[in-house]
Amino acid sequence: MTSPFPPHIRVVIFDADGTLRRVTVPGKPCPHGPGEWEPLPGIREALAGLRWGEGGLRMGLASNQDHVFYGHLTEAMARRLLMDAAEVATGYRPPEGAVRFCAHAMDAGCACRKPEPGLLREAMAFYGVPPGAALFVGDAEVDREAARRAGVAFLDVRDLLAQRGLAPSAMSSPGASSHQKT
Repeated sequence: MTSPFPPHIRVVIFDADGTLRRVTVPGKPCPHGPGEWEPLPGIREALAGLRWGEGGLRMGLASNQDHVFYGHLTEAMARRLLMDAAEVATGYRPPEGAVRFCAHAMDAGCACRKPEPGLLREAMAFYGVPPGAALFVGDAEVDREAARRAGVAFLDVRDLLAQRGLAPSAMSSPGASSHQKT
């Protein structure tokens, strides 16, 4: 299967919730532990056959995880859940340093919370890749805006699924009536 990403892209950075995974617990915007999420329908198929890691595409994650700040899960658990989601979706476990998340309160005003570009810049710096060689895949306006501010191309996950002939209508979370980005 051919890559859905332009040939000049060297690193693909993914959002997590609503992009690689969806929460299965009603009322939770993000998982707090194993068993509280599942891969986004169609994402494994959309990314199947792509080569990740050495000799292939580099992978990063950029996710707002304010539930760490509020004490619902530890930084270690948040990192583990993000890495698990990447591995389930792609068959590849990214290096720990490529998994970036903002653990600050929603109103902290930090440089890392999307839509600020900090997380994307950190992921690119980890690989030594300039913005023109990076792509951010997400599902929300804060993702699109973070990509714009970082000077990185953006691909909506619904468009990725559609490109691959997969139904983006399967995107709604079974655990919540509407997806809330944190």
